[in-house]
Amino acid sequence: MVIDTHVLYWWLDGIPQLSKTARDSIEQASEQGVCLIISAVSLWELAHKEKNGKFSSRQPVADWPKFLRDIPWIKIIDTDADLWLAAAALDWPHRDPADRIIAATALRHGVPVLTKDRVFHESGCPVRAVW
Repeated sequence: MVIDTHVLYWWLDGIPQLSKTARDSIEQASEQGVCLIISAVSLWELAHKEKNGKFSSRQPVADWPKFLRDIPWIKIIDTDADLWLAAAALDWPHRDPADRIIAATALRHGVPVLTKDRVFHESGCPVRAVW
């Protein structure tokens, strides 16, 4: 399962907006060693918002990759040229590049996206969304 940007933030900062399904998915991954995927674009999104004063967390986003890499059931997926091209080629009217990368990452790995974002739940989205 690919964790969307807001889910990552809510989980790491202990913010209670996570749905029961989201909490259960993260807990199950932790207990069973099921891999949860984080796109590097999510870290970019949060760092960009942090730099522009639109986001704050208990820890600077720059510290998150090391923390996340130490969790054996979390995998940070870098974005490569093929992934960017796959994101651009998606038959999906949604234009946000970060969301398109997250969707392309989920398609590449054959998993759903854990997200509250309605654009992933609307018809026309090329991936299954879970919330």
